[in-house]
Amino acid sequence: MSNTQRESEPMDRTDRSLLQTEQAYLKIKEMILLGEISPLAMLDEKKLMAELGFGRTPIREALQRLAHAELVTIIPYRGMFAAGIDMADLDEIMEMRVPLEVLASRLAAERITDEEVNGLRTLIAQYNVEELCKTPDIPNLLKLDHEFHRAVTTITKNRFIEKTLDNLRDFTWRFHILFYRRRRPNPRDHFNNYISIIDALASRDPDQVEKCILEHFGEEQHGN
Repeated sequence: MSNTQRESEPMDRTDRSLLQTEQAYLKIKEMILLGEISPLAMLDEKKLMAELGFGRTPIREALQRLAHAELVTIIPYRGMFAAGIDMADLDEIMEMRVPLEVLASRLAAERITDEEVNGLRTLIAQYNVEELCKTPDIPNLLKLDHEFHRAVTTITKNRFIEKTLDNLRDFTWRFHILFYRRRRPNPRDHFNNYISIIDALASRDPDQVEKCILEHFGEEQHGN
């Protein structure tokens, strides 16, 4: 074995470990956001290892990252638990999220390219919104909403807005999953104006985009 091969092996193992941690993080995060892991449920490392097929280190590091993101709560001498949900927090979260989504959409209207407009249209076309609403397929409707807002925010090229909104969206996703399971409102009231938002972005009209975004979130807030 050459020196180059020997020198590359530790880096390969490190890269593999980092990849496994990232994969474990994303999967456990998804399970928490979708309610597959219930709020306040105890997180068993051995069970997660068996279910997800990762070793102890990636699982443990993923849970530490989720604790930093406030999706996991660590209680000394007791263990790790999925963070609880307090519906009273939603107003405070949306009080911060909506103005940031408005800011992101206005910046996107000023900076969007024709290629990015087409990308947004392609994203929406991948989902049969009408059919998802009829079912209703709440997880995939929320996935669409999450992906759409993230795509708009990416257009701003402002990583601080992106990071902050990603965190806030994670929190609101959990609230919406719980809300829809409890009350079963009409999803058409909440997922009905993506094309209008895209058209406003395509026209490079920040004021019209803001109006569409406020209509979108106004309905969400009313529903919640």
